Amino acid sequence: MKQTLKAFFLTTLLFLTAGAAAVTAGESTLKILAPWQGHGQVFKVAPNKIKIVGSFDGIMYIDNGKGDLDAAVFMCPGTEYVNLDTKKATIQADCVITKGTEKGNEKIAYATLNASGEMGVFDGEFKIIGGEGNWKGISGGGKVALRTALGDIALNKKTGEIINKAAGLAVWPGLKVVLP
Repeated sequence: MKQTLKAFFLTTLLFLTAGAAAVTAGESTLKILAPWQGHGQVFKVAPNKIKIVGSFDGIMYIDNGKGDLDAAVFMCPGTEYVNLDTKKATIQADCVITKGTEKGNEKIAYATLNASGEMGVFDGEFKIIGGEGNWKGISGGGKVALRTALGDIALNKKTGEIINKAAGLAVWPGLKVVLP
C-alpha cells in the first residue's frame, strides 16, 4: 500500500522541464525530472482492492531547458486503484503546471496522466490538454515513468481512515510540447 500511494503521487509530476533552447512558438522535445511529495487517503473498496485518493506536487526540472521551459511547479490530484492480491495498480490524475503568476505573464498548463504497473513502479502516458495566459493553446504529450522512493502510512484514530504520505521521482524521457 505504501509503494502504491508513493507511485501514485510520483506519477503525476508533469511535463514542462526538459528541453532544448529558449522557448518560442513551436514544438520542443523535453527531458524532465520531477521530484514529488504526495499525500492521500486509502479506502478499501472490495475484498482485494483499495482506492487511494490524494494529490502530489513538486518542481519539474528540464534538462538543458531555458526560458519558459527551464522549470515549472506542478500539482496533480488523482486516484489509484490497487489489487491487493497481485499488487498491480492503475493511476489516473489531472495536473496543473504553472510558471509565473504575475498578472499579464501567467503561464498555466493542464494535463492528464494515466499509468499502470506494480506498487511503486509505474509507466504511463502524459497528455497536455490546454492552458491559460501565455500558455493558452499549449499541447503535447509523451511517456512518463513514475517511481516511489519513500512512503509512510498512518491511521487517523478519530476517523479510522488511513493516511498515506509518499515521495518519489517522475521522469519524462521525451515529452513533446507545442507552445502557441
